[in-house]
Amino acid sequence: MLCTHGAIKGRIVIFCVLCYFLCQTGWSQIAADKDGVYLYSGFSSTLPGSGNSLAFYYGYSPSDNFQSLIVLPFFKITKNIQFMPGYMQTKADGYPMFTNVRHHLLPSVILNFKISDKLTLTDRNMWYHLFLDNARDVNLYRNRLGLIYHSKLFKKPLNLFIHDAMFFDMNDHWKFFRNRIILGANMSMFEWLTPQVWYVYQNESGILPEHQFYLILTVPLEKFGVFKKK
Repeated sequence: MLCTHGAIKGRIVIFCVLCYFLCQTGWSQIAADKDGVYLYSGFSSTLPGSGNSLAFYYGYSPSDNFQSLIVLPFFKITKNIQFMPGYMQTKADGYPMFTNVRHHLLPSVILNFKISDKLTLTDRNMWYHLFLDNARDVNLYRNRLGLIYHSKLFKKPLNLFIHDAMFFDMNDHWKFFRNRIILGANMSMFEWLTPQVWYVYQNESGILPEHQFYLILTVPLEKFGVFKKK
């Protein structure tokens, strides 16, 4: 289920209203039940074929005792469309569901539209599938609409972005149950490292909101000729 053109325009309006609201009220006015901290490190590389790439990460959350391995291959379909058959493996003793190692499928279609030299509109449509042993597998549709602002800081490429991520339970008549507002930035700070930071405000039905903080460190192997495409 892809977002229609009208829905995308509507979500952009929501972004603008959200930015205004945050500026007027300040972060201190947003109450949350808990804070989550998530740390990821990994690498990116090119793949054979024009516009294809791969990202691999190990993740750990000291707040949730959560570990993960994530593989994200990206394949260019057209100028504006990518296909990402992602995979994630998780282990988190803090949650009964994740007591043992679990496997997740993350196939996604990503739409990217360059509005100007400074702005890119992106829309990721994901089918999220979690395999369970003694219960029905989890099936979610996740739509993440985002706006990316391209700039420079100290002559280094800098991207600032805001995303609105919506979660629908496909096992429960496509019920909408979770929303995430994501503010973040990434910068090619060094030739050998691209750091990325996120702030996430998550609101879920029946659960108090949560603040989440992400630090993602990526080593761009493609800059050193590793796995260089032919």
